[in-house]
Amino acid sequence: MKRIRPLPCILLFLFAFAFFPSLSHAGTGKESGGSPSGSGLEGKVTVDGEGLPGAKVFAYPAFGDFLENKPAGVSLPADGGGRYRLDLSPGVYYVMAKKTAPGKENAPLSAGDYFSYQGSNPVTVSAGKYARAGFSAVKAPPDIAWEVYESGSDGAITGVVLYNGTPLEGVYVTLYVDTAEDLRGVAYANSMPTGKNGVFRFAGLPELEYFVVARKRASGKGAGPLGEGDYFSFYPRNPVQVRQGKTAKIEVPVVSKASEAVMEDSLFGATATRITGKALDREGNPAKGVYAFAYLDKVMGHQRPEAISALVDGEGRYVISLAKGGTYYVGARSAYGDTPSIGEWYGRWDGTGDHSVKIETGQVLDGINITVERILP
Repeated sequence: MKRIRPLPCILLFLFAFAFFPSLSHAGTGKESGGSPSGSGLEGKVTVDGEGLPGAKVFAYPAFGDFLENKPAGVSLPADGGGRYRLDLSPGVYYVMAKKTAPGKENAPLSAGDYFSYQGSNPVTVSAGKYARAGFSAVKAPPDIAWEVYESGSDGAITGVVLYNGTPLEGVYVTLYVDTAEDLRGVAYANSMPTGKNGVFRFAGLPELEYFVVARKRASGKGAGPLGEGDYFSFYPRNPVQVRQGKTAKIEVPVVSKASEAVMEDSLFGATATRITGKALDREGNPAKGVYAFAYLDKVMGHQRPEAISALVDGEGRYVISLAKGGTYYVGARSAYGDTPSIGEWYGRWDGTGDHSVKIETGQVLDGINITVERILP
């Protein structure tokens, strides 16, 4: 954009800056709350179920841009009810929400700040639509505390998982060093579920940066998409740099996936490119308690899917929303992660020999019915 230098224009800009501070932003992304792009994100930022006025939503084209604080777009401050809108070009984004002191958006989190990492990252923005993305924010935890580690050759991470300041039982804490699969793929290490004191510990860790993620599913399972009644945390001070001969002590605040957040969760948000159908048992009855999956690799069930539906409805119907067209391998199962196990409902679409479908960007492909059956010993 060509810069205009005449003095009257400069004075006009200074007047606007002084009386409309929301027009300025300290980061590299441009604030947006109503440009004519016609696409982007919208939703609500909450704390304990109540709107968080003044929070901003940040969108990053890649996870590396998030780490380097290079947003492609930043929303205007959320309104009195926590509602926001962020205009973005169609694409895939990693999104998070923050509320900090004015002018401190790019500084490390401080006491009193709020933070939320969208648990369904990355989210897809389709042309001509505003995807729904809700955020449940937490207060920034204390800085990392350091203690001497009994083994001088490596390090450790220990901490406590808290919900509303109270230790939470039954939480699985996961460490990632590779973010290529969006913190849902193969983990570096997994904790045992936390006890009543909410404590977890990882010992014997090499000097690396670790991303700490905590999840508790109402089902009690260690894997699967999160839904209403589950708990989640992307540790707000990620990544944790392990130091040789030191133990990093951290507090991990989790949020509950409340009903409104689930409705606005982009993981199940509709896109223009969708595969739909029904999951049925061998007798043709609607299957219950299963999800439909779309994989990019024909070896299904042993890795993370490209997309997943919400639980099928009472008629067994599912909708898989995709970021773009392509060839996908489609199946359904009642669990998530690892190899399908005994007792699980599992099946693949049999319309082609390799269980694949081809779909164009913007197409809705209906009638992809999947027959599932229980895996027997």
